[in-house]
Order: sequence, then structure tokens, then C-alpha cells
Amino acid sequence: MATTKKKTPPPPSDRPHKYTEDVQAEFAKITAKQPLDRPFRAAFIQSKLRMAHTHPTLSLEARDLAVKQLMNALEPKVKKIDPKKLQKALTQPVPGGVGYGFFYTAAYKVAWGKGTEIAVEFVCPTPPGGNVNTFLYLTATNRSALGVEAFVSYNGQGNTHFRVFDWARTDHWQTDIPFTSMASYLVTISGPETHGHPYQVLYVWNNTALIGTNRYANAVHLYNHVRQSWDLVYQYEYTATDAQQKTGFVGSWGPIVETFQPTYIHTNQMGAVHTILASQDNAGHWGNWAFLAPSVSTIRIDNVGFHPVFLDPNYAFVVNS
Repeated sequence: MATTKKKTPPPPSDRPHKYTEDVQAEFAKITAKQPLDRPFRAAFIQSKLRMAHTHPTLSLEARDLAVKQLMNALEPKVKKIDPKKLQKALTQPVPGGVGYGFFYTAAYKVAWGKGTEIAVEFVCPTPPGGNVNTFLYLTATNRSALGVEAFVSYNGQGNTHFRVFDWARTDHWQTDIPFTSMASYLVTISGPETHGHPYQVLYVWNNTALIGTNRYANAVHLYNHVRQSWDLVYQYEYTATDAQQKTGFVGSWGPIVETFQPTYIHTNQMGAVHTILASQDNAGHWGNWAFLAPSVSTIRIDNVGFHPVFLDPNYAFVVNS
């Protein structure tokens, strides 16, 4: 059965919508110039393991299973998880966690057929301010286990990047763009959606959809405020089953502030506004975009110092410390 054309997210308020531009080649060139950041990559993996191991709504058995599933996803060639290696990964001195953000309910995480997508405006100040002296992420998933994380990555006060981590690949790390090259995508907004505060935002659209028999495509778009259109910045096609897309811990978090320090003090206000999701049913029809709601998500706070400035349940939040 033919599928319906996916609907692009609405543009920012009072801005006309134009067609998508493909800038993958341009982004790939910028990414190729970035030095390999091994500490950052190691911290990312350790943080995800710690996030699963400490998740407050999972039973102890479910936590253990989630950690093992993550290890398998991150190291697919490993047939059997080494308990010593797993213990070492969980006890590294990187206290990855969730400063504030949303997790999908178990039912909502799998409540899609052939495709799922999320669009969110990350409130991403530069610099992050306060005592941030290592990594800090503003990230989200679209519910698919083999989708991507298209996120804002801080490392201290002067090293902010937009990055893409693709869970469907063995070479997970793909896009890496410093904010110094992101002028067309960063804009300051102020209005009802920000409770009157002026915030710098990055509007990200993250999509996973079935394109053939057991064939999926992950795609990431950024809203270009100069062209007033969506730019396709990353895409990848791969083989997977429906069960693989809807099993495991990956894909369970919506917009979150992912943390790496035991305490945060006096950070600038950050978060996510205008979080909307859409899905494609089993007949191939894309539904309308809808705000993330309290009925399908829960709030996680790991008590590392972040405090909500405002919360619009559950599609928008801004925090500081």
C-alpha cells in the first residue's frame, strides 16, 4: 500500500515555510575537519549506560536488561557481555545522568507503525554559564531504537557543537558542527512560548521511517532562519525489523538535559520548547503533529542542581541552577 507523504513540522511563528534544502555535503565537509574527541565519545557511552542503570521507573531486572541492550547496541560485534567490562563502564568517574527532562511511557514509546518523528526547539545558550566545566547535552530521541540523537553538546564554556549520533550504524558518530558554523540555524526568540524570555534556540527535526521491506531511513533536518526553510543535514538508510525498532531502552527519552557533573551552579537558562511528535500508522498514513503530553511522558530529575524556570506540561521546559 502506498504511503502518504510525511508532513514537515510547522515553521517558527510568523515565518513562511519553504521547501527543504539538502546540505549534507556541506555538513560532511565541516565534520571531516573536526578533530576526533575520544574523551567526549567515551563519556557519551558511559552516560547512556549510567542513565539506564539508574532509571527511577524501571525495576532492577529491567535496568540490567536495558544496560545489556545498550552494550549490544554500542558494540554489536560483541556476542557476550563481559561482566567485568560492564562493571568498569558503570563505575567510570563520569556521573552521567538527567538534570531534567522527559521520558516516554512504555506504551507511547511503541505507539507508532511505520514511522516516527520529533521536532523540538532546543534552548541553547552560549556559553552554558555557571560551573559547567565538562560535557553537557541537550538531546532527544524520536522513540525509535535505531534512530538518531541530534543534539547540542557543550564541553566547558567555549566548545559548543551540534552533533548526530546514529544508533543504526556501527560507526555511530556522524555529524559534528561547531556553533561557530551554525549562524544560519541559531536565532533568538521571545514570545508566549518562551514566557516572554529571549532565548537562543536551535530547531531540530529528527525522523525515522520505513522506506521498503525491512528498510528504514533516519533523517535530521535543521530550520534555516536565513532561507526560512528546513535543511536536510543528515540521512542514512539501513536494514532493520519492526521488532528491532521497538525494543530496548534506546528511544525512551524525549528532550532532556543530560549531565556529567555531580552538581551544577548558576548555569544559564536552557531546555526545550515547542516539542511536537508525529507518527505513521501501519497503513502508511502520517498523522498530525501533536505536542508532547503528560499522558504519554514522565519527568525525570536526578537532583544535580537544575530547577525549572517554567514547565508547560510536557512540551516545553526551561531550567537553570
